[in-house]
This record gives sequence, structure tokens and C-alpha cells, in this order.
Amino acid sequence: MKEGTEALEIVFYGTSGWFDSTSGATNCVGVFVNDRDIVLFDLGTGVRKIDRERVRDKNVTVMLSHLHLDHCYGLHILPMFRPASLTIVIHESLKSYLETLFSFPFVKPREKLRFPVEIRVAKDTNLNFDNFTIKTQALKHNTPVIGAQLQLDNKSICYCVDTILCDSLLSITKDCDILILESCPVGGKKTNGFHLDIEQLKAVLTATHAEKVIITHFGARQYPDIETKE
Repeated sequence: MKEGTEALEIVFYGTSGWFDSTSGATNCVGVFVNDRDIVLFDLGTGVRKIDRERVRDKNVTVMLSHLHLDHCYGLHILPMFRPASLTIVIHESLKSYLETLFSFPFVKPREKLRFPVEIRVAKDTNLNFDNFTIKTQALKHNTPVIGAQLQLDNKSICYCVDTILCDSLLSITKDCDILILESCPVGGKKTNGFHLDIEQLKAVLTATHAEKVIITHFGARQYPDIETKE
């Protein structure tokens, strides 16, 4: 699924949570910032759908919300894209785990790749890049997790998944142009305490000033196909 916003292009390569369903792969959202820069929110199984030629020789920034495998599965696929450079942003307390996953025997070691790789840590942080800024805030899940807001000259995109309602979530989602937010259980069911329920989702939607809200990360068991998602 593609969302066009003037010259900016947002592509949803995966929208499922936990595991693939008949309607899609697990979370991966691509933001094509300009001709040289691409930001990927999470690296679920949807990463396999990315056109390699669109990424080759580009500066790729991967914003990992956390390290549950449905969000970082695609780490081993990244070398296939042969970007000009790769930057991975991760919660500060998860850096050592990411370094383990992004090394032998799981993937080709960074020092043997044909492009430079940088890992940048974040929590409640503003990370400056040449053509954009990523603002992060720590959210609440059963593992360290961060929400992120991609700030461009004329547009801001906020991405928050795998969290419960908390002050940080309300803060980072309040002022943005586009909000990408996780779904909730169907029929008003309560969650296991680690995800938004319908009342918490409504609270975020009420508080945000976003011009557009896009719901993603649909639980694969509760939303097995397009019809249930709609």
C-alpha cells in the first residue's frame, strides 16, 4: 500500500503483527524522503517486498522500534540492497543485542559488508541527519521500545507500535502531520497489557493534531484477512 503526500512517498510493505497473515507480512514502512535518503520504520517480513533498485546506492536509515522478531526479521536481508550507507537506530538499552544479531553467525559481519554501517542509540532523543531529524521517546511494552517522529522541512511522520497508553505516547503523537499507529483488538477486547486497547487508541486519536492517521500492525490472529482489517 502506498500513501503519497506531495513529493513524499510512504510505502507499507508489511502491516501484520506477530506473524504473516493471508493479507500481509509483518511491519515495515518505507519513507522515501528524497532521491538519496530512505527511512524504514521496522524490518518485519515485509522488507522482502522492497524493490532493490530503489534502495541500491541510497542512504538508508532503519528506525527499529524494538527487537521482537516481527520487527527486526529483515536484518539479514539488508546486505542484498547494497545501500550507499546504512544507519540503524535502536533503544539505547538494546544496542548490545542488536550488535549480536547483526553479526556472525546470524548475518554477514558488518566489517565484511560493502557499505558503512552505523548504529545510533536513542531513548528520549533528537537525532540529526543531513536532511531530516528523528525525534524519539521511550514507550511502554514488555521490552524497551521507542516511538519515533521523522521531521522533514515541511512534513512530520510519527510511528508508534507495541505500546500501551502512556504520557510519552501522547507527547510524541500530539503534533505531527501523519500518525502511523498500531491497531487494537476487535470488539473492544482487552489486551495482554502490552498493547493498546480500543479506549487507549481512542485517547491517542482524540489528543493528536495529525492531519492523517494510518492504522497498522494488525494482530495476525484477530485480523487474518483484508475483510477483518476493514
